[in-house]
Amino acid sequence: MKKLNYVMMSCVAMAGAILTSCSAGAGEIYNEEKVQEAKHDAAVKEYEDNFIKKFGPIAPTEKWDFSVRGSELVPVASTRKKDADYLSDWRKTDSYGYVWNYPEKAKVDDPMPENDVNSLFDKYFANTIVPAINETAAKAWNPSGKIIFRALATTRIDASKSKYFAIGIETKGYDLYLRLSSPDNAAGAKRGTTVDQHTSSLDFSQIPSGSIWYACSTTGQNKNKISINASDYKLNDFKEVNVTIENKVYTFWCFKCDKDGSYADLVLWVQKADTTPVLVDCKRYFVEDLGSTGDHDFNDVVFDVALFSDGRQTCYVRALGGTLDITIKVGTKSWTKSSQYNPKEMLNTSGNIDYSKCLAEFDVTGWNRIDSNVSVDVEGKDGSHYGLPFPEPGKVPFIIATFDGKHWRAEKSEIPSTAWFSEPNE
Repeated sequence: MKKLNYVMMSCVAMAGAILTSCSAGAGEIYNEEKVQEAKHDAAVKEYEDNFIKKFGPIAPTEKWDFSVRGSELVPVASTRKKDADYLSDWRKTDSYGYVWNYPEKAKVDDPMPENDVNSLFDKYFANTIVPAINETAAKAWNPSGKIIFRALATTRIDASKSKYFAIGIETKGYDLYLRLSSPDNAAGAKRGTTVDQHTSSLDFSQIPSGSIWYACSTTGQNKNKISINASDYKLNDFKEVNVTIENKVYTFWCFKCDKDGSYADLVLWVQKADTTPVLVDCKRYFVEDLGSTGDHDFNDVVFDVALFSDGRQTCYVRALGGTLDITIKVGTKSWTKSSQYNPKEMLNTSGNIDYSKCLAEFDVTGWNRIDSNVSVDVEGKDGSHYGLPFPEPGKVPFIIATFDGKHWRAEKSEIPSTAWFSEPNE
């Protein structure tokens, strides 16, 4: 029988379908559409039944947005473990600032790229910057405003201890490190361009009131596995050092993280950032494309939508674990997988997954971050098209929203429960 195309757009989590014929004809077209519609409805029903069987009944008020809204710093992406205290990494894309190694760099060039860091360190750290640190008096730690910063170097007295130096805050019962730099096995200083030492920005007005700043050191392979009382490691003072290098003035913030160390334990390059664009909000969306009715790994499509302080909105495609062609729709804009990739190719969902990788990005308009007006259109194996909108409360979801730092599951690794979407990363 001749294969006929049809269009099927779901209005509420695929509960119904409005059919539009793509060619004119009488009985044959109508019958073919009905057959395909019945198959699709059966697949949706099977998916819904399997979802409820695995995860339990859905409350009528159940919502499928697990993201964190607002400017409050909440460590949802990494928290203390139940069996031990950890220093946890601050989220990279929170409203306090942002990180230049993320694609969410808002079209702004990195003000301190890695090559420049390496040049400063290699040419001037030992012979110019360290002497300036030693000659500068410490002052009280009471920062304000916005800054751009990047780790320049760490130093240590005893290289055999493999110390890591950290500064951060304790807030709401969590110890979050803003910067933690790891020296290598060689003695002396180490440039801070490894282990997440990318250029970042920070708005100190966004730090929750009552937070305690700390500076500490750790040893061993598990650099962040340490139980501390932030009050015992309270960050009271630091050194702000201005150095003229090649007719340009550089500012460094220098911290004593080891009680027996120097203010060169951790050195940050800093710069005022009155106009630095910041990320106001970002959500990550996990999608099941109905390619399989018993699959619940929610990595067929993973994409972020970000809102910047200048009003710009951008979508970042992170993972494409499905083998069907899809079109992501955000507000009034869209992007189709086959425009850049083979639809059957599975991308960034197996092997060495890169959770900050950007497979594609496109500017969007009209994204409603409260109601999540996003959807994914899928081209089925039979050539049909169906739409997967963000679900209404109480419906079985094909799309779920989380905070932007949530990691997706590897291929064929199903989510253990729906609570997983709000839990910290493993």
